[in-house]
Amino acid sequence: ALAIKPDYAEAYYNMGIALADQRKLDEAIEAYNKALAIKPDYAEAYYNMGIALADQGKLDEAIETYNKALTITPDYAEAYNNMGNVLKDQGKLEEAIEAYNKALAIKPDYTEAWSNGAEALEKWNKLEQLGLWLERAFKTLEPVPSDISFMKSKLLWRNKDTQEAIKLISNIHVETITPIRKQDYLNLKAKCYEALKDYDLAFNCFENMNLLTIKSNDYLELDPENYFQNIREQLASLKSNSLENPVNQIMEQPDLVPVFLVGFPRSGTTLLDTILRSHSSIDVVEEQPAVDLAKAFVEKSGYSGTDQALPQEVLVGARKAYITELDKHREPIDNKSIMIDKLPLNLLRIPLIQQLYPRAKFILALRHPLDTILSCWMQNFKLNSAMANMVDLDRIVEFYCVAMETFKICRAKYNLSVHQIKYEDLLEDLSGETSALLKFLDLYWEDQMENYQKTALKRGRINTPSYSQVVQPIYKDAKYRWLNYEKHLRQYITQVEPWIDEFGYSNH
Repeated sequence: ALAIKPDYAEAYYNMGIALADQRKLDEAIEAYNKALAIKPDYAEAYYNMGIALADQGKLDEAIETYNKALTITPDYAEAYNNMGNVLKDQGKLEEAIEAYNKALAIKPDYTEAWSNGAEALEKWNKLEQLGLWLERAFKTLEPVPSDISFMKSKLLWRNKDTQEAIKLISNIHVETITPIRKQDYLNLKAKCYEALKDYDLAFNCFENMNLLTIKSNDYLELDPENYFQNIREQLASLKSNSLENPVNQIMEQPDLVPVFLVGFPRSGTTLLDTILRSHSSIDVVEEQPAVDLAKAFVEKSGYSGTDQALPQEVLVGARKAYITELDKHREPIDNKSIMIDKLPLNLLRIPLIQQLYPRAKFILALRHPLDTILSCWMQNFKLNSAMANMVDLDRIVEFYCVAMETFKICRAKYNLSVHQIKYEDLLEDLSGETSALLKFLDLYWEDQMENYQKTALKRGRINTPSYSQVVQPIYKDAKYRWLNYEKHLRQYITQVEPWIDEFGYSNH
């Protein structure tokens, strides 16, 4: 078409959409720019370019592009909705809700804007505002779409109105839910079946949730096998003792030696994070890829991994890359004497961390291995190469064993300074267990730590699946939950038994 008519802006625009569908985002953006060069007031081209930029993680540029679309077409409801999504991803709740409201002022029956606003309020634990938002949606929309009814059932569940939540979600069929919310719907439906003690139906819902994830574009774009092969190879190197134990001469800055909060995902790290950040002297950076950026610097410097002693200039650069990323997410307060880097799977990065910070302390969060494995399988995680390994029970069991063996070998090899804390013990004696941990950090208990839920509510969005749990008082429903699913897990007990014994869970 363009060979016949080189100034055919719509052809470039449609080509951009096709390229975006192929996930060739740079080429898609180039096509949209060509359309705009021919037709500068092409609002739809700006809108779709915003989608592509957001998919690339270029959130500021995406907002700028949506604003250009709105300058041309002020009543562009879809642009306001997508801008709301980007603002939500930036952690700007109030601005996101304002954008959704602008979309709804133009298009009151815009289901997606209603759903996105509801999701944002729920993720931020703003349950009272969520109730008012859904009340407005129910009054405006006729008939009420399934996605909105689903969000209402989620609110009922969060407010402990279990019977009403079950009644409402039972009348919603999965086929009527928007594809991006199907996994969340199945996750909540599974929890409802659990509440009814129908564990087989709950298991089936979790299974279907994971099958949907495996078919999703987000999953298909990742390479979980490559990630898993890499951690297997690292363990093989550790076991063969080919990893050196480098003597690190690098001068450490005394003002910052991080403490690393690690553990297998779903071992209570978010609860610990929230309790610890309630202390006046502790700052916690939650789940940021700072160590991965240090690793990327090492590899860019010509070293294939961390299985060798790194030169001092490489360590200095890697540490700088680490700190630069960490500083983006730290509280701008000077009186915090302890900085905790909380990322559970950093337990696989010990060989590098040990070279960067030989005097670092580690907090190892533990939970019954089968509860941990089951809970990972039951989560609708935001996917990356690591979390894409959490959709199959066989793989999660193997992943758990590799991760724990890696940490065990590193702990002995590098003589790490480690404090272990069990999720179950924390539930039984929060102040006692936390006080022992604080002693390890050379700190003392502070009374406000008991009311950690208040800290959680002040945090804004908590970027882990535990966001809804840490705003509640201590509850013990998830303790030894695996026993309800024992018939599905029995085949893994022999494989996991060494870790059940190692961590003192033999009686459970």
